[in-house]
Amino acid sequence: MARSSRFIALACFTSLIALGACSRQDGRQMAKPTDSQIAATNTTVAPSTSAGELTDDVAAIDTEPALMTLSAPFTDGAVVSAPFVCGDAAQSPELTWTNVPAGTVSLALILTDEDAPDDVHWVAANISPSLTGLAAGTLPSDAIQAKNSKGAIGFAGPCPPEGSTHQYSLTLYALDQMLEFANGDDGTAMGEAISASALDATTISFTA
Repeated sequence: MARSSRFIALACFTSLIALGACSRQDGRQMAKPTDSQIAATNTTVAPSTSAGELTDDVAAIDTEPALMTLSAPFTDGAVVSAPFVCGDAAQSPELTWTNVPAGTVSLALILTDEDAPDDVHWVAANISPSLTGLAAGTLPSDAIQAKNSKGAIGFAGPCPPEGSTHQYSLTLYALDQMLEFANGDDGTAMGEAISASALDATTISFTA
């Protein structure tokens, strides 16, 4: 029994020495962490955009309607010459269009001389919205055209007075109805009805 007591006392004394060594200040400092260790503990914080806001933004992009467009053999802002002016302009130019808005019942086209707006160059209406363009000099059989300033039904090409230039606009309209006009009706009245029932419009402006 005495031998066991001496062994236990020795073990306790050794443990106390070890604890004292661990607790005393020996002047040494903990080593600083390395850059890689610091980087491993960093957390990237994303911008404060909620999931709902992000979903709304994506939905807005997806549902934004595309703009209606009109294309001709000349571009917007162009200076146009033969064969699209005066005596060479015996027929309407080839036209194409895209993105006719939903709900369109008919399409219409108006060619206007901005420097002589009382002149009627071309007013065409009741064009099917299922079409995506017209070949040069053509119009569907069920479409209608006003009488132009030259006294004929249909297209009269841009032709400013000799020695001058005029600004012109060729506009495609998407309408919410068919117009109750007939071939050869007054171009001004037909043009007013087109403007009043327009859902959307797109224009090519040019100089001749």
